[in-house]
Amino acid sequence: MIDWIKVEIMGDIQKKVYDEWEPPVDINRYKRFVQIEGMKIPVLDLEYEYQAYLKLGRIEKARMLKKFFRKKIRASH
Repeated sequence: MIDWIKVEIMGDIQKKVYDEWEPPVDINRYKRFVQIEGMKIPVLDLEYEYQAYLKLGRIEKARMLKKFFRKKIRASH
């Protein structure tokens, strides 16, 4: 937990979609960094996470990310 936010530690990422494992994901392609409490933390790009949740059938998580994107876009205009 960082500032009451659950943080997951992840290694090589693979998804099982329709009972088949996809090839491992090139994390460097989707890695971004955020600054939290003076630490530079690697995170996955939220658009990648959104697409991954859709593939895995985790629709509620995907909706949550989409809602966040919409708020971020409105705030930037």
